[in-house]
Amino acid sequence: MTIRFLAALVSLSFLLAACSTAKPASPVPGSPVPGSTPLAGAPLVAQDIVVTEAGEVVVALRASAPGTSWARQGAEAATVSIHVDGQYKADVVLFRGETAFTYEALLGGLSKGQHRLAVYREPSKSAAQAKEVRVDEVTVRLYSPGDPLYQVMAHAPILYGRDESRYSDVPLFMYHEVTPQPAGTAIQYTIIFSNEDSGTAADGLMARWGRLTDIEWVYRVVLDAAGNVAREEFQDKDHNTVIFRGAKDGRHPLLKDVTKNNLFADTGTSPYRFTLVPAEPLPDAAREEMMDRHPWMYRVMAEEWEREAAEWTEKSASPDTRAVSDPRNYLYVEFKSAPSGGAPCDAKLAIQVKLRGSDRWYSSDHGVDSLRIQSQGWRRGTVELPPGTTADQVEALRLAVYPGKNLPNCALVCTDVRKAFFLSQDYVPGPSLLTWHGEQILDAAAGSPYPDQLVLPVR
Repeated sequence: MTIRFLAALVSLSFLLAACSTAKPASPVPGSPVPGSTPLAGAPLVAQDIVVTEAGEVVVALRASAPGTSWARQGAEAATVSIHVDGQYKADVVLFRGETAFTYEALLGGLSKGQHRLAVYREPSKSAAQAKEVRVDEVTVRLYSPGDPLYQVMAHAPILYGRDESRYSDVPLFMYHEVTPQPAGTAIQYTIIFSNEDSGTAADGLMARWGRLTDIEWVYRVVLDAAGNVAREEFQDKDHNTVIFRGAKDGRHPLLKDVTKNNLFADTGTSPYRFTLVPAEPLPDAAREEMMDRHPWMYRVMAEEWEREAAEWTEKSASPDTRAVSDPRNYLYVEFKSAPSGGAPCDAKLAIQVKLRGSDRWYSSDHGVDSLRIQSQGWRRGTVELPPGTTADQVEALRLAVYPGKNLPNCALVCTDVRKAFFLSQDYVPGPSLLTWHGEQILDAAAGSPYPDQLVLPVR
């Protein structure tokens, strides 16, 4: 096993190459061999690290847990905890099971100089059948005050997860958005969870959002021109935006996941402390684009659904029912629309697909109003197709509009279909079947000169 420690600079959008490499540290005398499972109470890894300049530090663990799988009841994952100078910093749930995977955690602000990093296996926070953890590599990187991402890292929220985080609704990934404000600059943080145990049902998640994960913004901070905090907000248990008044660890706000659909409070703790790393900004795309860029999230999503959903069997998979089957049976579509002329509009959209040699249009909404998409901006949806359907069988894609209850005569304007793809057998988004850019007004009013469908052929 190799242990190395890196100091790196990062750009606002993506990590750049490391600008310096610290001398590899020697193992601490008397420590167990890294990568083996130690006796209870002994660390998996115990190592000195040298921070060359005070700043925010990230640790990356390449680890696995033999015999575990997120798809298997009772063997979902092992959990490890990370400590710096004897202080508990974070937990990492090894949701990729026995597959070696690089997990990252934000250690927070560390002073210049030498620090002791330790990683422990946490049996009480792990699945019953999770008996072993392997750590193959440990790296660290520094975000110093001159780094473009320093403020993003310095204000990133710390989340206390739910008590069932070791097997359900685990937080997978955090990204950020930076927006100019009259008072300065707003930084918003959003977390992608592996699923949600309550709230929107699975058929609604797939039809209206194009996923079974849960994506929730958690915290927003507004910084003035000098970098001082002007306002802090978070999303509460009722989806309201409220002022943050909770405690902090340094400048990191402490929040807690308090609902089955992953919403938050600014008080309380739990056995699971997550310090996700918000290094990536959201591009001009749907939020689900972050899953496309990190497709391992689709696999974790599918494994949790396979474990929890009794109806997911190849025998029961059918586009004739609302029951959600294997996520690889769906066409994923991303599009952009908005109310025409900027006027209020509660019209909804459904995505429909026609296969070659058939007159049938498969629809995301199954003819049900609650499964239609209320759209403004970039959105995703999916259409279930017969198992085994391939990209070359798709003849056309259609966006169909349906009137709302309060404003039946309003219209939507569609401007883009950004991508339409299937997941591969390895849960990786495949090539897009089509891309369209234009301007098509859709409304459902009787006698209107505008069509109520946008039909796009697949070449």
